[in-house]
Parts: sequence; structure tokens; C-alpha cells
Amino acid sequence: MQARPRSGIVTRLDTLGILMSSNPNIKLLDRVNRAVSALIEREGRVTYPSLLCEMGVLTPKNLAEWRTGHAQCLERVVSSSLAKLARIQAAVRRIARDRRLDRKLVRAPRGRRYSKTGHPFIEDEYGAVYSAGNPAGRRSHPA
Repeated sequence: MQARPRSGIVTRLDTLGILMSSNPNIKLLDRVNRAVSALIEREGRVTYPSLLCEMGVLTPKNLAEWRTGHAQCLERVVSSSLAKLARIQAAVRRIARDRRLDRKLVRAPRGRRYSKTGHPFIEDEYGAVYSAGNPAGRRSHPA
């Protein structure tokens, strides 16, 4: 059963009669989009630590703890679940693709990790630095 759409988002009633959004992550996507825009404007690039600080998920104090080696990994000092961090990463990839941002990988500083597991894909994702593309719109590296 369809309900009246609110602000362009199609909603529906579930079996219990609760109004549900067809895209439950739209608020998170908007929040990430605002943070990415602010970072691109201010710094010209987006890194995950700076993005998480901009979103309020990571405090500067906790970031400093990780950078100095007092925290085992970045994920341990973030005040969010790993599932939400994964949704933030997916949103960043989507935004970067839509805006045609260049992606460069930067490894974690020596002796430190981004993720609890240390999985190479996750480490690469946290180490991604997105920046505005070339003026001609061409990529400087293969995709």
C-alpha cells in the first residue's frame, strides 16, 4: 500500500502500518554530501579521517590518539558502528563517482591501521584521498 510521498521520497506502509522510506539511508547520504562539499571547499580534498571529524563521528582528540599510536586502529576511536562506517564509505564512493573526483590511495602511517581486521580492501578504502579532478575532466590514473 502506497502512502503520500514526502519530500520526493517514496514511502510505504509496512505490514504493521508503520510508514517506511524506500531509501532509509537518504539522511546519511545528505549528511555525507554536505561534509564532502565542505571539505572540498575548505581543503580541496577529502580523506576519511577528515570526513569523519567533519561529520562529528570522530573527535580531534581521538584522531590525535590514533595518529600518535595510542589507539590500535582508527575504527576503535570512532563513535559509530562498523555498519554505519560501511554505509558512509559507500556514500562517499557514490558521491565521488557522481562528482568525478580523483581517487588516490595513501597507506596508514607506519605501525598503525585504519581497520580492526586490517583487511587490504578496507585499509585501501580508508586510505583513499578524493580530490577535484583535472580541469579537462580526465583522470590522471587508471580507474
